[in-house]
Amino acid sequence: MRVRTRLRTQMLVASLATLAVLLAAAPAGATQASDPEDVSGKLDLKQITATKADATAPLHITIVTYENWKKKALSDSGHNRVFVLFNTDSDSKAEYVGEIYESGGNLVMVITGSGSAFEPLPVRHPNGHTLKTVVPGSSPPNPDGNVGVAAKSRYTDAGDCATACKDRAPNGGWLTVP
Repeated sequence: MRVRTRLRTQMLVASLATLAVLLAAAPAGATQASDPEDVSGKLDLKQITATKADATAPLHITIVTYENWKKKALSDSGHNRVFVLFNTDSDSKAEYVGEIYESGGNLVMVITGSGSAFEPLPVRHPNGHTLKTVVPGSSPPNPDGNVGVAAKSRYTDAGDCATACKDRAPNGGWLTVP
């Protein structure tokens, strides 16, 4: 009987420790979607994550691709792009679109939509397959309420993607960030 009690106690402690780690790792308002490896080219989207600490906080967006690539792949004079779609009114379409490209040696995201254009936001490329950006809490694409987020990519090269390989994550619908 004492062995069972000890095992239950150990299992409870382990479960609580795991729960604490998971809660600490996932901030409030965090959503993510994985996408299958289903598109040729270097910009095949693997995962998108969007987080907000609270309703008025900045929106942190991370996009991960399956393959490594250099930021010059998104040269402003080329056709390759990554886009962030923002659905601010819970319908089926994006009200704002953020276009990520390389300009002057840096990656930027320029958001347009609803008759407005905004100052470029910096985008980090911390490793060969990740993009990270932050949309301020005061920005229309990041309203106080829920915002739907998705990512799209377009990649063109001389191989399988001569006419452009395109991907979306998630494939349909939106990540809803409270």
